[in-house]
Amino acid sequence: MKLDREMEMLLNEIPLLHHGGLLGGGGGDADAEADDLSYLIHELAAMGVVDGDDEPPVARDAADGLGFAYPKKREGLVAASEPFPMAGHCAHMPSLFDPFPFDAAAGVVAADGWDVRCSPPPTPAPRARCKSARRKNGGCATATATASPTKKCGAAAAAAGAKSHGESLAGLRGFMYHVARDQHGCRFLQQRLDDGKREVDLIFAGVARHAAQLMVDPFGNYLMQKLLAVCDAGQRMALVLTLTADPFVLVRISLNVHGTRAVQKLIESLRTREEIRLVIDALRPGFLELIKDPNGNHVVQKCLQSFEADDNKPIFDAAAIHCLDIGMQCHGCCVLQRCIARSRGEHREKLVAAIACNGFELAQDAYGNYVVQYVIDLKIPNANASIAQQFEGKYIHLSMQKFSSNVVEKCLKVFKEADKAKIILELLAMPHLEQLLQHPYANYVMYSALQNSKGSLHSALTNAIRPHVELLRTSPYCKRIYSRALLKK
Repeated sequence: MKLDREMEMLLNEIPLLHHGGLLGGGGGDADAEADDLSYLIHELAAMGVVDGDDEPPVARDAADGLGFAYPKKREGLVAASEPFPMAGHCAHMPSLFDPFPFDAAAGVVAADGWDVRCSPPPTPAPRARCKSARRKNGGCATATATASPTKKCGAAAAAAGAKSHGESLAGLRGFMYHVARDQHGCRFLQQRLDDGKREVDLIFAGVARHAAQLMVDPFGNYLMQKLLAVCDAGQRMALVLTLTADPFVLVRISLNVHGTRAVQKLIESLRTREEIRLVIDALRPGFLELIKDPNGNHVVQKCLQSFEADDNKPIFDAAAIHCLDIGMQCHGCCVLQRCIARSRGEHREKLVAAIACNGFELAQDAYGNYVVQYVIDLKIPNANASIAQQFEGKYIHLSMQKFSSNVVEKCLKVFKEADKAKIILELLAMPHLEQLLQHPYANYVMYSALQNSKGSLHSALTNAIRPHVELLRTSPYCKRIYSRALLKK
């Protein structure tokens, strides 16, 4: 962009917004600060840096409101056999930092000329490069003596303390987006949002069409979060329409380390069913990618937390279709458990049944075993019966694995007595029981079997273990089993 390093050097050299009195009037050195603001605006305008003018215009497609050559949004969820691949669409998606052509139909109307090209103001007379040099040359009086009439009026008004916050924001017309991307500029604009509805309207008019770029900016995302908290219903809907005009825009913002926080704030601020529907539909094509992403998964979880179960139906459907893929991923297993917790009725039954059907594969996975344990703890008869049927005849194999041994322990604690008996009898049928007793993982299963068995089944288990008492005393994995009082003579 034309801005690049030149603007950053300007913003660093001239501490715009660093002081509470700047632009707001009433500061200790109001003339010098107003002079700095005027100089910054002159320099930016002379560079041609104006909102919406730092890149060549992008030709719009007649069918695309934002002018992007995206694939058309598909109806419904992605197919069960093919997870949604974001990489396949990367070639069609422009950078988030490309300018977003503004569509008046999206609800953001720049009626006051905030987003039109501003003609560069008259070049100011040469001035000292720093405040201290100006003070040595006679202070603000010297500087204002050679300034343009407009500059004189601004400095005089600031010195008199009569310059309102709204007027100071109006002085940033055409540069609001660039100020919002500066650390101190962003902080200044956030402070102005607390000053009243007029300031909110002025800032909204200056940044609304750049919402997508600011949401992924290291500093601009904080301004967008604050703006979402204070804007009115019409402005919020305008932002939603802008961000959801093409679904891939909102998905890519959600995958960004800064954008994910801004999108979560957007989700928190939604109030109407229409706004919720637009956001869910925009995120739908990327649900699988979002769920598995370290940033995007928080956006999906925020939807689950903030919306009703009926509004989250597309998320539940996607989770059920891809439960095996999602459950075997570090972020996906957490989202899958949250989906179960937030779903109700038919949605929950469908999701739990899909997980139970894949119980054997999930139980052996480093992350999937937590999902299976979560489902077993729900004590849903049909789900537990499905899991028990898949595990039958394989309990010894599962007990000797690091992750699935935890699932077998959970089965011994939660399953009905008949299903527990099947597990213990299968363990007792092992020709060399001492292998299970000495195994680094299976020994925990044997200990759980002792804890959760009763009557004749418990007696059969202890009688099978006692012949190996000398092994129990010496093996590091058997000490817990030997410590059971019932095994001591």
